[in-house]
Amino acid sequence: MNPTAKLLNDDPISGFITVFIDGKQYTINASNPAFPNALKAYKDSDWQGLVDYINPANKLQRLYFQYENIEVKDGNVYIDGDAVTSIVAERVLNALAGDVDAVHIFKFMTRLQLNPSKRAVDELYTFLEHKHLPITDSGTFLAYKAVRSDFSDKYSGTFFNTVGSVLSMPRNKVDDNKEVGCSYGFHAGTLEYASDFASESDKLVLVEIDPADVVSIPTDCNFQKLRTCRYKVVAEYEKPLVEDKYTSNFETENDAYVEGKWQPRTYEILTVDDEEYYLDAERCDDCECIIDDCECPRCNECACVDMNLSDNILCEDCESKTEVQLTLDLDGTILDDWKTKRFNYINMLAFLYGHQRPAVANALKNFYKDIDDQHKINPEFVILLQFTSEDDVFKIYQEYSKL
Repeated sequence: MNPTAKLLNDDPISGFITVFIDGKQYTINASNPAFPNALKAYKDSDWQGLVDYINPANKLQRLYFQYENIEVKDGNVYIDGDAVTSIVAERVLNALAGDVDAVHIFKFMTRLQLNPSKRAVDELYTFLEHKHLPITDSGTFLAYKAVRSDFSDKYSGTFFNTVGSVLSMPRNKVDDNKEVGCSYGFHAGTLEYASDFASESDKLVLVEIDPADVVSIPTDCNFQKLRTCRYKVVAEYEKPLVEDKYTSNFETENDAYVEGKWQPRTYEILTVDDEEYYLDAERCDDCECIIDDCECPRCNECACVDMNLSDNILCEDCESKTEVQLTLDLDGTILDDWKTKRFNYINMLAFLYGHQRPAVANALKNFYKDIDDQHKINPEFVILLQFTSEDDVFKIYQEYSKL
């Protein structure tokens, strides 16, 4: 990065930071929850960190590139092709601002999509607007419930809510009409709701719920309670929940699916003409070869292996990359016909995976999945416009051409 940073005002209430890095302007206001971290990054000259706090999409893409079901495009985050809602996006941004891993929030979304009721899915987002309802590391969430002094339910006294108990009923027995306040189903909610509902001799318990089991969010009580068909009592109430993430204590039938879906991607090895492309390996800056794997005299750290090379001769890989660099103008600008430049499909796959662009790599790979001789494919860069924005393709071209 080539920063030209200027701190205009670092007042924690009304201040803001504006910086120019690589010709682009970035600004963050004091009202942004990431402002304290951004200010610290500025004072530490941590320019990458500063850009990450100002533009969280950069950090998301770098942190979660190994999950193929996450895509960051045009400043938005997509999970399995669906843009996250503003409420979930706010939780993600708050997590990143606090340097908290946001995968648990993505797991929550996966569980929510397993809910058979679209109405319940839409309504649950309104419930999550209330604070102090953390999402656990497995994607479930925590809420409060008022019970009698003997831990039986307030309404019938027949359901006992001792710590460790899992209570369930058929989903179709739970009232799914949000306009009806008190009705059939297990109720839980915010601390305010549970406290107001409890009498002096009652107890409050903490319950864990799978978003897939939520049936409705009644409109009374300002959307502070819900009805569900299943939950687990995990603790007696001691103090309000204030953290963004807690450890799950609830085993559900959806655990295996959710955990399997959010396992970090392990990259495969492509073998073409007896040459292996390790897609997740670190590659040198002068060519696409693997660091710590060769004796190339140009960079002395790539996999252009030729033990007979002299110090004044370039290996074939580095020599070919030098020819590519000659397509740049002397002032570093790209020629107008960059879209028509061609690349080797296999090399591009290795580049995309190695440079944290798995979404584009997966789309390109799927596009050519039915071609037998894939190592002979040499498309133009314009093909990538089908999978991402023109600005992103231009960046890919610039980075790829420097190899």
